[in-house]
Amino acid sequence: MSADPLVGQKSKASRRGWGDVLLEQMPILYWLPRYPLENLKPDLAGAMTLGCILIGQSLAHANLCMVNLINGPYSCMLPPIVYALFGTCVHASVGTGGLVSLLTGEVMADRGNLEQRTHDVAILTCLVGLLLALMGLLQLAFLVRFLSRPALSGFITASAILIMLSQVAPMLGLPNWASKGGIVNIIRQGQGDAQDEEWVMEPADRASWAGHHITYLEYTDIATAILSAVALVFLLNAKKLKKVKALKFIGDFKELVLLALSTIFCNYYNPTVDEELHIKVVGHVPAGLPAFEFPVKSAADLQTAKELLPGAILVAFVVFLSSFAGAKKFAMKDGYQIRAFNELMALGFANMLGALTGSVPTQIGLSRMGIAHQAGVKSQLGANIVVGVVVCLGVLLFSSYIQHVPMCVLNAIIVNGASHLTEFDQAVELWKFATNKRYNWKTRGDMLTWIIGFCCTLYFGAFQGMLSAVFASLIIILYQVVNPDIVQLGFREGDVMDAARPRKWMALDRKGAVKEPQILVFRLEGPLFYANVERLQEWVEEQEVEIGEEEGELIGIVLSASAIPFMDTTAVQALSALIKTCSERGTLFCIANTFGQTGRIAADQLEPLLKESITDSFLRSQLQNCSSVDDFVRLIRAYKEAHSDVTTHCLMRASMLQTK
Repeated sequence: MSADPLVGQKSKASRRGWGDVLLEQMPILYWLPRYPLENLKPDLAGAMTLGCILIGQSLAHANLCMVNLINGPYSCMLPPIVYALFGTCVHASVGTGGLVSLLTGEVMADRGNLEQRTHDVAILTCLVGLLLALMGLLQLAFLVRFLSRPALSGFITASAILIMLSQVAPMLGLPNWASKGGIVNIIRQGQGDAQDEEWVMEPADRASWAGHHITYLEYTDIATAILSAVALVFLLNAKKLKKVKALKFIGDFKELVLLALSTIFCNYYNPTVDEELHIKVVGHVPAGLPAFEFPVKSAADLQTAKELLPGAILVAFVVFLSSFAGAKKFAMKDGYQIRAFNELMALGFANMLGALTGSVPTQIGLSRMGIAHQAGVKSQLGANIVVGVVVCLGVLLFSSYIQHVPMCVLNAIIVNGASHLTEFDQAVELWKFATNKRYNWKTRGDMLTWIIGFCCTLYFGAFQGMLSAVFASLIIILYQVVNPDIVQLGFREGDVMDAARPRKWMALDRKGAVKEPQILVFRLEGPLFYANVERLQEWVEEQEVEIGEEEGELIGIVLSASAIPFMDTTAVQALSALIKTCSERGTLFCIANTFGQTGRIAADQLEPLLKESITDSFLRSQLQNCSSVDDFVRLIRAYKEAHSDVTTHCLMRASMLQTK
């Protein structure tokens, strides 16, 4: 199933007017007037599916954000519609997400009581939207590339485990005290203060809880634990119901079906038992649609915004990174293009305007995109616009029933969603690369980054774990750049040096490679600039000493620049010094296989120095014809012969003329 692109093809030859710019920034103005009516049926069907799924998921995600549960559905009303105005991904389903909700919960954890957190989360959402829009306007989408895929994978896997662990206590009916943060806080629960809206204990009891972790289990609520277990087993096996045609509906809407059945059960069960045995339910939720209200209204709110800014930066990065990666995946699958600028602006405006209704930070959900694609959604009308309307109708019609939804079932929905986030298969692939003896040490950096991202997130929590993963990625990148691979080369055994067929050069440690006598041939893999040029100088000096001891004399050095894409002024100065120093010792330092900007710099700045070191006019004239490693090897040997024997030098002249 392929989808129509949301934007038209640009003509580079034609001049762009204001109308063209507007169509680029708001793709809905392009595709909506051209919308084919035959797409309406699959779009409406897909929108109904996505809307029902979002209602159930958003309630659970709001619980993970530590705010009023009704703010979850509020987050899925306006943001999807706003995204549809600017977004370029056909199947993007905008709403709440598990990973972003976890980070939001980390930021909100110390923001006072439930009412205060619900107020502050709108400020956080507004900041996230503002940062995303600024990233789009300033063309800063490249910043997310500093978070490598292994670092993100380790972070996501550990975050999924944290999400699941944080839901254990409420699924057992225990008070969820200090489940925020890393695994240390989860194991050593009782260090924080109980939330004022949750189960209140006597001081003596609370002290005993803080000191004896194993005794927590005696406070387990049997009914809550059983309902949680049944809900989790149902969710984990609901996919199998899709194979039965009569039960396919249950498999597709498993969250909604589970919420409905568990609500009916609690509505009949709770009145029949004592109050202390009640299964905890959502409780009162506001009726109707949310009111529009700007979240920052006072100096205190401005101070709150300043305090939330560091967390908002991290959440904004994760929102764009996770959303853009999923959108790009489905765009490539269906053969249409998405634009990073449009995605940043769409997500930015969606969050900024969503904050007016008390929204939590929203993103593009990867799993919901898969559902939209499978359901046959053809446009943003089915992926977002109608979805927002469906969520609004759901809240209007069923808000009175939401208060009877059991909390433990929402926790089970979160655990089920988080179980699909783990990426241990990625760790296995990285381990295979790291342990493959054919690859160099740099392949181990990805595995190390994954481990750092995973362990730091698991130990310290999501916020600190993400920062640790980014820091580890940058450190490893810097280390690899400062220590580039320098490979000594040899020619393939059996190859002879002639003009018709150049010899094949390969790493000297490979089987069948033969070293060129008395000449050092090597390749530097990566850019050559101020941070690593000193490493190059040290390596050349070490090889000079080694070859001098083993072969008696080093007559020439050839640097193959085929893997050097960039060279800065510091590198040029260092290479110039090497050429002069080698010339004083009677050794030629040559640079072969140059290309692009590196070739132009070498021709303008370094070749004149090499000409100065060659006193013979004939050899100097041949320098302009040298480009490959073999060419410079001939030149070096001719140069050496010119300084040792006149007769042999004449023969070398004839040989060089013949090969050219």
